[in-house]
Amino acid sequence: MLADAVTEQKFLPKETREAEAALLFALDDISPRVRRTMAVHVAASERVPRQLVLSLVKDVDDVATPVIGQSPLLTGADLASLARTGSRAARLALARRAGLPDEACRALAHGDDADAAREMICNRQAAPSADTLRIAAQRFGGDGRIREFLLERGDLPADVRHGLLQSLSDSLTQSNLVTGLLGAERTERLRMEVQDRAISAVIEEVAPEDVVEFSQHLRAQGALTVAVLLKAVCSGRIDLFAAALSLLTGHSERRVRAIIAEAREPAFAALVRSAGFPPAVVPLLLAAIRVWKDASGQDEIDAADVAASVIQRLVGRQRHEGTAAEAALLDLLEILSSETQRSAMRHRLERHLAA
Repeated sequence: MLADAVTEQKFLPKETREAEAALLFALDDISPRVRRTMAVHVAASERVPRQLVLSLVKDVDDVATPVIGQSPLLTGADLASLARTGSRAARLALARRAGLPDEACRALAHGDDADAAREMICNRQAAPSADTLRIAAQRFGGDGRIREFLLERGDLPADVRHGLLQSLSDSLTQSNLVTGLLGAERTERLRMEVQDRAISAVIEEVAPEDVVEFSQHLRAQGALTVAVLLKAVCSGRIDLFAAALSLLTGHSERRVRAIIAEAREPAFAALVRSAGFPPAVVPLLLAAIRVWKDASGQDEIDAADVAASVIQRLVGRQRHEGTAAEAALLDLLEILSSETQRSAMRHRLERHLAA
């Protein structure tokens, strides 16, 4: 490689070789103002020696940061190394860099600099992977500001979003002020309600490619409950429902999807019971699936309105056909009905404002 570099240098125009030599000579200037001026001028250039760039990023912060933030000659490995060994100013310049690759994002997420991690999370031109965002949430999710910025990201994995929302509900309800105002019992009810709404919000938004991982997360949390399955089905998230049943029963997802698609009571009832759920929930789940099956054949549907309609039907059915022993199930349906009505109203308002 050295021979290649020498050969390449040999065939450069004389003016170019002289200009590069002058730039490299200027690195030795005792005045940081001279080196700063040079750094600003070469920061975004692809036509300067890489040796010059590598020297500038090791200079004092005022000289290094323009180059760290812009130079196209810095590789992902260079940037990751700067994230691990650079100064605080260097890490901040790095975190704000456009097109910051995952390799560097991950190094920042693994670090101890919360400010740099926050800047990276806020940087919409950075490219952190789902695993990198997961690491950032684990390390810095307890910081309220970082948690807020993570929750604003549309590419945040569903399991991470749910975990952060749970953390938020815990931090709110563990406040002495909240407990003092509401009392311990009402505070605990508030915590449970906030966590239920957190799951509901994630169920509505979880990307199709994330449903299996999110189902695994809920199972690990002990949160794959009747309420979650009903919410998923009523919201039209049949993909999430199928992934959850596959985990709980051990059947392949292909087999589970086939049973759900056919929507025939004997096979469907056996599937739901094998997941450990009570027989009383079977007709409700089956009725919701059949409504969504019919709706899917229509050209245009409003998912929020269909979800609200489905849950209202289930509430009416349970009121007329449910037994006294199933009062808790009716209460659950009433809560889900309230949530879906609010969601439908919110979507209508969003459509109105966007029109």
